[in-house]
Amino acid sequence: MNKPLRQTVLAICLGGAGLGAQSQSFVDAFNQALTYDRTYLSAVAERNLGLQDANRAGLVYLPGASLENGRAPFETRSRTTYQVTQPLIDMDKLANYREMTGREAYTQATFAVKELDLARKIYKLVSQWVQLKEMESLALQEAQALDKQVQRAARRFELGSGSVIDVTTAQVQHTQAMARYQALQADITFAQQRYLSATGFQTVQIFVKPDYPRAAAFELPQALIDRDVALSPTILQAKAQVEFAQLGLTRARNAYVPTVNAIYRTTHFNGAQDVYKGVQISMPTGLSAYSLSAKQRAELDIQKAEAALAEAMEQVRLESVSGGFSLKAYAKEMAYRSKAVEISQATVASTEKAYEAGVAKATDVVNAILASFDVQRQRLNLHMTLSEQSLNYQLSKGVKPADAMTLTQSLFNP
Repeated sequence: MNKPLRQTVLAICLGGAGLGAQSQSFVDAFNQALTYDRTYLSAVAERNLGLQDANRAGLVYLPGASLENGRAPFETRSRTTYQVTQPLIDMDKLANYREMTGREAYTQATFAVKELDLARKIYKLVSQWVQLKEMESLALQEAQALDKQVQRAARRFELGSGSVIDVTTAQVQHTQAMARYQALQADITFAQQRYLSATGFQTVQIFVKPDYPRAAAFELPQALIDRDVALSPTILQAKAQVEFAQLGLTRARNAYVPTVNAIYRTTHFNGAQDVYKGVQISMPTGLSAYSLSAKQRAELDIQKAEAALAEAMEQVRLESVSGGFSLKAYAKEMAYRSKAVEISQATVASTEKAYEAGVAKATDVVNAILASFDVQRQRLNLHMTLSEQSLNYQLSKGVKPADAMTLTQSLFNP
């Protein structure tokens, strides 16, 4: 192996070992992002605001007080009026009360969806880093294997038992492998910046690697399979939207219901005091075609919300069903992919020996090496697909993101 390549491989090995640094797992990155990711922190502020609005629901029926001081043009002295109003029947306030109490459930469901988005985002950032570093390592190993073949072919050429084409063929593929390695560097740098931006870590200390045997034996816990999809935050959010639409219809239907308030009023004028206790009834007026169409609009809003709920439920159901089948299929495929890697690596070793013995061509060795690393890259891609599907399946079932991350992380070696 040439010296620059040997130094590069050594650097990758030392970097993968982490030199004793604390490794950052999927769960570590997610927990860190909970306190740093700007999009998520904005969602936290939005949730707090929504909960505050919900807590104000009980205030709409509290009595209101007013103070008025003034005089009419024909009066010589000012009069002062104190009034306390207690709502008794007010359909608009009642609708506001019901809407605000339902807003808490909607706010929590919306926030839960934001947590799912963060979990998916962090998974992609960490898994992309893992995949790129594995691709980088495979590119260097492939270059190393091809470099050895270059040297073997060169010795055979010097001894007169090989051709220059054997040397150049291996050199071309070795150069291609190094080009693949170099092309990954920009992607790795970009992945690093995105990861640091989302988590706030100062450096990337991700040293986890795909656990292929565990992926091949992966099975979903039965409790997770049996979990009701109705617990999905996406469905809970859609249900809350239906409730809001129904309240809109209630508001439209009761728009012309009289408002009844209990009144206590005290008026002071010219040294005298007048006290009034009674009930105030206000009859809404001002009928118009526009106001009468509010009921029809509210009914259409309900239809829209119910259709969105049905779509959300079907989408989550399909994700659950297809996700379960996909994970089983991916696990079985992983077993075959891993077997293919073992066979391809054994083929490389036997072909190299056959070449040394003069019973195999140089192109046979090069092709065996290329095929072996191509199979390894396919297995790596499959592992990333399987782990992502595992996370998405759990989230579709309403599993808390931190718990979903933990199960997904089990598919990787610490």
